[in-house]
Parts: sequence; C-alpha cells; structure tokens
Amino acid sequence: MSDTKEKKLSPLERVERVFLTIFGVAATLTMFGNAASRYLFKTTFVWAEELIRILFVWSMFFAVTTSFLRNDHIGFDGIAKKKGLPNLVYRVVYALSLTVVGGILCYYGYKYNGFTGSVPLAGTGLPTAVLMWPGILAGAAWAAMGIAKLVKICIAPKGGKAQ
Repeated sequence: MSDTKEKKLSPLERVERVFLTIFGVAATLTMFGNAASRYLFKTTFVWAEELIRILFVWSMFFAVTTSFLRNDHIGFDGIAKKKGLPNLVYRVVYALSLTVVGGILCYYGYKYNGFTGSVPLAGTGLPTAVLMWPGILAGAAWAAMGIAKLVKICIAPKGGKAQ
C-alpha cells in the first residue's frame, strides 16, 4: 500500500484520459501490426499510416482543447501569477488569442473542408474531412472559450480576478 494519495481526477480529466488512452493504444497496435506484417509477411497495410495520422490529429486537437479548459499554460505562468495590471494584460491577450486563432481555424478550416472534405483518402477511403473536422471543432471551442474569458474579464468586479 502506498503512503501517497492519488489526486482525484475531474470528469474532464477522466474523459480526456480515456479518449487519449484508447486512441494511443489503437495507434500503437496499428503501428506494431503494420511493422510485424512487413517483417513476417513481407506486406504492409495501406491504410495503417493514414489511420495513425487520423488518430494523432484527433488526439492532439482534443488534448490542446482540454488543456485550455483546465487553464494550463505553457511558459506563461510567471506572468499569469502576477497581480494587477500584468495579470490583466495577460488575461486579455490570452482570451483574444484564443478567440482570434480559434475563429480563424474554425472559419478557414470549414471553408477549406467545403472544397476538399469529400475527397477520399487513398488508404482508408474515408473522406478527407476526418482530418479537418478536429481543427474546425477545436477552433470553434477555442473561440467560444476566448469569448467567455473576455466576458468574464469585462464583468469582473473592480480589483477582482476572474479566470
């Protein structure tokens, strides 16, 4: 029995862990099966690399989006933890960045998907849209999160800190 207690996971963290575990295991098994087939049977699965790419794209957009929901920051904690004006500037820039980048990703991803989304992928025959929809959905989520953060900043009481 261990003396350390494990941190209880939030529902978001549990969903993220299950989703990423399933996709990671599926990608690993596909990669292993394709490599084993190449050495044992001198043939590969045409669809394997494509499936791995699809799993990777969905996993990365999902993971980045859930990290935004948890308010995880890469390299900005020093500014984020400051009080007063630096924190306000940080929060406004963060919210605007989420809104703008998410909006661009969603809008232009959707537009581009309209042109090429129905073209079948060579290996699986799936529509190219399976590689584009994660970005479109993540972009919409990021823009919504950014707008929500901006609204929180605007309605926060004077001197208060809204995250």
